[in-house]
Amino acid sequence: MNAVEEAVRTLGKAIQADSRYIAYHEAKAANDGDEALQGDIQAFNLKRMSYQHEMEKSEEKRDSVKMQQLETQVQEIYDRIVTNPHMAAFQAAKEAMDAMMQEVDMILTLCANGEDPDTCHPDLSNCTGNCASCGGCH
Repeated sequence: MNAVEEAVRTLGKAIQADSRYIAYHEAKAANDGDEALQGDIQAFNLKRMSYQHEMEKSEEKRDSVKMQQLETQVQEIYDRIVTNPHMAAFQAAKEAMDAMMQEVDMILTLCANGEDPDTCHPDLSNCTGNCASCGGCH
């Protein structure tokens, strides 16, 4: 094992020991174990597929009443999903985990671009997540 691989494995262990990682995986497990939430997710996907199927029909064969009903049902299920406490906790934990990984990625990129590993610090305040907006920082 070379020095870079060893350092990355050490970083991986540090990430897995971080409270954001732990919270993310606990929230994911709670989401996966919530039968009502999983049922809503399945129902959402099926209704969305039905809606898309109806949209793909030619205009003269499309049933606008059915489409409106499906649209309403999709929105109702979506609202249940996003207001589910497990989903809300998961979303918050995922955002924290994503932010941590974005910072790690940016630090590694700065180092690969010649910045001092001990002092470089990414400025995440202006990051949109879209590299085109800032010139490809990560």
